[in-house]
Amino acid sequence: MTNKCGPELLSYLKAFDQLKDAIYIVNPRTAAIVAVNDEACRQQGFNRDEFVGRTVLQQQRDIKDIQHWRLVVKAIRSDPDYVFVGRHLRFDGSEFLVEVSSHIVRWDNTEYLLSSVRDITQRGAVEKTLHNLEPIMRFVLNEASDGIWEWDLTTNDVFYAPQLKRMLGYGPYEVQHSLFTWKDSLHPDDAERILAATEEYVGGKQDLYDIEYRLKTRNGDYLWVHDRGYVCARDANGRALRVVGMVHNINEHKRLEEKLRELATIDELTGLLNRRAGYAVFEQQLQLALRQRTEMTVALLDLDSFKNINDQFGHQVGDKALRMASDIFHTRIRASDTLMRWGGEEFLLLMPNTTLHAGLGLCETLRKQLEVADLRSSGCHVPLTVSIGLATCPGHGKSIKTLVQNADKALYRAKSLGRNRIVG
Repeated sequence: MTNKCGPELLSYLKAFDQLKDAIYIVNPRTAAIVAVNDEACRQQGFNRDEFVGRTVLQQQRDIKDIQHWRLVVKAIRSDPDYVFVGRHLRFDGSEFLVEVSSHIVRWDNTEYLLSSVRDITQRGAVEKTLHNLEPIMRFVLNEASDGIWEWDLTTNDVFYAPQLKRMLGYGPYEVQHSLFTWKDSLHPDDAERILAATEEYVGGKQDLYDIEYRLKTRNGDYLWVHDRGYVCARDANGRALRVVGMVHNINEHKRLEEKLRELATIDELTGLLNRRAGYAVFEQQLQLALRQRTEMTVALLDLDSFKNINDQFGHQVGDKALRMASDIFHTRIRASDTLMRWGGEEFLLLMPNTTLHAGLGLCETLRKQLEVADLRSSGCHVPLTVSIGLATCPGHGKSIKTLVQNADKALYRAKSLGRNRIVG
């Protein structure tokens, strides 16, 4: 430390050379710098002797004149925690951001201003960056997510962001901030699973809260959401005290998934089960029939002369014929029966708890209805008939392969006998 203060004070102030903050001793009346520590010299590029005779007005870019300085000193006297943020000037004229904490002190009946100065250039840069990021963060929180929530487990109070309420069709003041509101909105089929997962997470048994479920909207419909949570605080036993989370609306995504599943199981042209999905149903029905020791009749239905329809009238008429046949068959079978498109112009019909005789009767109804169907192309009638072959379980077999083979043999006989008939 140096100059213009007594030797006792100088000796005491030597301890400040060990500090990482710059220390200034200032005359509060004149703003003259009385002494500094080593860090002050390093920060500003002056040596100790060069500091002598300088004033705070020369050092501090944000104090304009002596009147301004006196107002600052007055504020320091009235507030023991007064902190001033401004810009200091280096020896080369460059400036840097500082945070100044000042106090009035007395040595030997003389009043001084003791100021601790911290270089906050790096912190200022971070704050500027955060300020620049604020619009982006606001967008991410308000727009990129459909809603934010916060759960205080000590009180069971839950905060729901306006976006989350809006997503569910509510106004900003309609939803109570209560955990029970959320519980009551869970889909009955999801509730047990979600509540169990939530309990495991807040109890510290699971490291991740990332789940999909359905929430009830204001109009009573259900909306698929993706919910992710994060524990901000836990107690000594690892149980959550506070959890925050973000909810995304994934309803359209789920609808697309459902559509893709349908495309994987449903024949697009006829709307019936396709062969792969039908095969699974076939296996279930067959095992049930064998277990309950009941009869099940299987029928293969093949549209007659379908190649001629395509060749003579075109594939669009052929597609129309398939749709018409599937509609006629589907509307006349029983609720317990299953009709599927087996391939090309061929359909397969499962008739559980049905004897061969009863199966023949049902298939005869289908044959007659198709025979009188009025399919036209450019005003011309297009003949549409079907040949059907039947097989029964257990009489003709106890496996899908055997039953289909026997039904196919019966179908071949129906074709060879002149078509538009049934063989069982």
